[in-house]
Amino acid sequence: MADFEQLPERIRKTVQENVSQDEQIKMCLVAGSSLASTRDYVVITSRRVLVMDERILGSFSKTYINIKEDVPIDQITLVDTSRTFMNRLLGQASMGLQIDKYKYLIKNGSKKDIQAAAELITSLAHPVAQRAN
Repeated sequence: MADFEQLPERIRKTVQENVSQDEQIKMCLVAGSSLASTRDYVVITSRRVLVMDERILGSFSKTYINIKEDVPIDQITLVDTSRTFMNRLLGQASMGLQIDKYKYLIKNGSKKDIQAAAELITSLAHPVAQRAN
């Protein structure tokens, strides 16, 4: 798990610009940490899951923050985790967030972080079901 204050400044600023003041940041993690991909910064608030990365703007070598996913938690119908052979070797996992017929993917995060995030999102998305158990 990552601490919000330890995330890159541009990521923190983008999160603060895209969440309302009554939203609470519940969890942060870094995913996409495989050999062939860039890092994804995942921030879970009380209302949404934000997935961002830093990209380079053409030949200007100027970076910007790309919001890859902004998933409202109250619309998530299913949260599932999976592990490929390579994920198992590297101690990683991936998570899918299902909304209607579309599935958002968060790939290659720490197995422990992905499992904790899946549990948190499930509890936020379905609080009544969690209380009944």
